[in-house]
Amino acid sequence: MPNLLSIEALEADRVFAQRQLESLPASPWGTARLMWEQRLAEISRQIEEMRVSAATSASVALIFDGLPVVGQGDIRLDFSTDVLAIYQKIIAASMATLSDQQIATKGKIKGAGRSKLYIRDIVRGSMGFILEELSPPQTDMFNTPLKNAVERATEFLASLNTASDEDFNSAIDTAAPRLVSAVQKFAKVLKDAGATAKIVGSEHKLALGLEDVNRLSDRFTEVDVQEESVTLDGVLLGVLPDSHDFELEVDGQDGVLKGSATDDLVAKYVADQAFKEQLLLKPVTAFLRYTRTFRNSKLLREQVMLENLEPRIENEMFGRF
Repeated sequence: MPNLLSIEALEADRVFAQRQLESLPASPWGTARLMWEQRLAEISRQIEEMRVSAATSASVALIFDGLPVVGQGDIRLDFSTDVLAIYQKIIAASMATLSDQQIATKGKIKGAGRSKLYIRDIVRGSMGFILEELSPPQTDMFNTPLKNAVERATEFLASLNTASDEDFNSAIDTAAPRLVSAVQKFAKVLKDAGATAKIVGSEHKLALGLEDVNRLSDRFTEVDVQEESVTLDGVLLGVLPDSHDFELEVDGQDGVLKGSATDDLVAKYVADQAFKEQLLLKPVTAFLRYTRTFRNSKLLREQVMLENLEPRIENEMFGRF
């Protein structure tokens, strides 16, 4: 269970124990008083222990309320399926950004399999799910990448929820379009369903009431992520296998075009030496995808993804006749 959720439950127990203690006579010799004093001390000890010994693997609680929830044990299947699937996409995009690499706006995210969360339990006393990563073979001293991704995602959502208009633009500007799109869908699913949400991790938590959900969703209606396929001729200066960065000297343009190459292209570039020799420092035709993030028609961010390459040998031969 997420540390913060466990701490919340213990703090509620501590309040109850404190009230029971205050309702007893002042005599220090009563058995009941001694029992509640011991219980209060034990709860306080557990809280302090949890605060200093957070789990190193990913664990997060998603708790919902509002129209899709009936009582404390029933939730609409279509809503829960949609919202959990979109939350998983948020985590996959968040994990992919940990390496500061550009993420393709469509298709499979590199390393998405390592970002999988699993429903471990339900939240008692309310309608929610406890999501965790599969337990590693042995306990690690450091946070797993997936835990960092989960905590970063919660922190990002919280920052958007409380951000001023200027800070919201800044956050969207620096975030990967894939992450922006996933959060946009998450807010829309909550608003369309008339739902509220509470996200509680090991280190960060967030509560989205109806007003918060409506504001966040309305802000995202002003955000538009557009894609454009572009073909350019130029000279390939290189593709870096580790970072997936590429550099292309475009015909008729000053400077060097830089961006990120797809996983499939990098894999072929590294494994196929003949393919690489046809392209490196030679005339090529580059097939690119531009992804632009706008808010109120103002360009916030542009991402360039190199999807494929082919040599221009044939074109050059035709040019000599």
